[in-house]
Amino acid sequence: MQSFRLGRLRLVIAIANAIACGHAVASEPPVVQVTGARYDQRREDTASTVVLGRAQLAADGGRTLADALQRVPGITVDITGRGTEIRMRGLGAGYTQVLLNGVPAPAGFSIDTLAPELVEKVEIVRAASAELGTQAIAGTVNIVLRKSAGKAGRELNAATERLGRRWSPRAGAQWSGKDHHWSWLAGVNVLRTALPERQLQQERGSDGARDTAFDSLGVIDSAALTPRLAWKPNDTDTVTSQSFASFTRRRIGLAGRETLLAGAATDFPELDSRFRARATLLRSDLTWLHRLESGATLELTAGASHHPRSTDFTFAGHAGADTTTRHVQADIGDDLLLTKGKFTATPWGRHALVAGWDVSRGERTQTRVEQEYAPDGTLNFALDQRYRGRIDRTAFYLQDDWTAGAWSLSAGLRHETLVTAIAGGDAARTRQVGRLWSPVLQAAWKLADTTTWRAGVSRTFKAPTMVELIPRRYTTDNGNSATNPDTEGNPALRPELAWGLDTGIERYLGPDALVGASAYARRIEDVTLQQLYQDGSRWVSRPANSGRASTHGVAFEARLALTPALSVRADVARNWSRVAAVPGPDNRLDRQVPVSGTLGLDYRTGAMAFGANFGYQGGARTRPSARLTTAASAQRKLDAYATWQLAPGWRLRVDAINLLRRDSVARRAYSAAAADAPAAYNLGGDWREAVTATQTRTALRIGLETRQ
Repeated sequence: MQSFRLGRLRLVIAIANAIACGHAVASEPPVVQVTGARYDQRREDTASTVVLGRAQLAADGGRTLADALQRVPGITVDITGRGTEIRMRGLGAGYTQVLLNGVPAPAGFSIDTLAPELVEKVEIVRAASAELGTQAIAGTVNIVLRKSAGKAGRELNAATERLGRRWSPRAGAQWSGKDHHWSWLAGVNVLRTALPERQLQQERGSDGARDTAFDSLGVIDSAALTPRLAWKPNDTDTVTSQSFASFTRRRIGLAGRETLLAGAATDFPELDSRFRARATLLRSDLTWLHRLESGATLELTAGASHHPRSTDFTFAGHAGADTTTRHVQADIGDDLLLTKGKFTATPWGRHALVAGWDVSRGERTQTRVEQEYAPDGTLNFALDQRYRGRIDRTAFYLQDDWTAGAWSLSAGLRHETLVTAIAGGDAARTRQVGRLWSPVLQAAWKLADTTTWRAGVSRTFKAPTMVELIPRRYTTDNGNSATNPDTEGNPALRPELAWGLDTGIERYLGPDALVGASAYARRIEDVTLQQLYQDGSRWVSRPANSGRASTHGVAFEARLALTPALSVRADVARNWSRVAAVPGPDNRLDRQVPVSGTLGLDYRTGAMAFGANFGYQGGARTRPSARLTTAASAQRKLDAYATWQLAPGWRLRVDAINLLRRDSVARRAYSAAAADAPAAYNLGGDWREAVTATQTRTALRIGLETRQ
């Protein structure tokens, strides 16, 4: 089976290469009209890179950066009321490295609080990079904040969105200026997001059957500020201060009502809860860039971030006339200090050498205080959990980029040391040290002026997060079971290590037109799986290293101008994976999106433009362990837009979002008799199945913007 999969991957790569070579030989090279010296990063970089620039971000009209990234080839975005996860190759949860200005994004950072107007560009790097970091088994998403403009100006925008009966307004502004030695830019964005949601859950098991309806309303208020100040005292030095501040408040109210069909009811057939969270993120980097007479450059950066969050949760469980109440107060504080440096030189020929370092210390303090009160007001129990964690990261790298005729090559080596320490609670203090050498080799070959083939091999890793390391237990409020367990971290968790191969080919048909195909393969050691076990009467899930896994996939992309006014864009990606420690079938990496794709049309005429975008994410059945299976339904989303240029510098945009209104369905099943049976989906013995359907709604968005 393994040889068959590798053979299939080699066949796809060979076909793509043959097509490209055939085009290069058989067709006449098209006439390319040079209109300027603008650097095309995607076309010229040795590594496979997709760049989403400021103009495209503005044209897409996304309410947040999460909206804009959903249209990027190879990217899927999982948006919930509690945050947003970016996935490449169908993988998130740490497999995709997210950077903010080239530095790992702070813990808890979510792109659903960042407006596209505050972003200069987004770089999607499909292969590893010694400079950007090798904590990127699936790839890297680098978010670059707005830079100072070449002249003074201002931009204003406002929009509102209606979802159900709730309005979600937002407003933003950017001011920029420049004189002989100074340039500056300040951007601000404020928004409110209202997310009404209804879920219907069906539970069936050996202990009975019940249906539960959940109605919730989440309201998120956020504000973001991105000041940037640059000082250029002479021709050789530039000092830049780049800061980012965000303030977020989340409120979620939930009500659940259970209908008993057979067997025993849960502890609380009716429940109500209120969740409130407050988060502040302050991040600032100071960079000095010095240019030497030889043409070499030295860049030094010092940065710090402070990210406190607090939550207040109240739960009321009703059993007839009796009400049990729980209060949970939790506080998390993440602080980070970092320093990085980079020296770039061209000592000979066409070689460009880059040497640098990244050193950081991240600390987390975490407390959780819980009290439960009986119906008569007496205290049932009280918990006070306090933990401290620290991650020290030290990295050094060397990279050489050079060109040789039609070839461009990049060879790099990065050494990274991770030291994690966890203390607090009832657990003994733990300390782990991990060291990894990561070689990276990339090559690009221009078969013709319009056709480029790329390939690379690299060693990457996925480090455990603080949430996965700290052994604090998150308890379920009602109905603890094998399909609804408590969760906790594992201080002994080790990084996942992977060898990877990437290849792809692109043919450019014009300034904004191309076709491309790519393929990848990864072999992962010490893959992290969720272990399900019982602690007394409670079911608990915790992460643990569980041997080897492999994943591979292919992707295709096309952007074409059918007429001067009509353009089309399409992409599709297919991913496969297998986990050795879990018996098949369906023993793929948990939550990996197996297939995804988008199809978009844009039509422009005069001062008006129209378009539509269809997005698809395939459903999959997954077996995370021998006795547990999960399944997710396919997701289909259709959006449409229209814009009007009302006057010079003024634009009106109207979007209709989620026109198909397809509900999402998730299934989670446990069977004690399923350990060795490939057809274990015939649940037997002690078994339980939970199917949750989440309803979706169509949203209408209206926005107005001006640039002066």
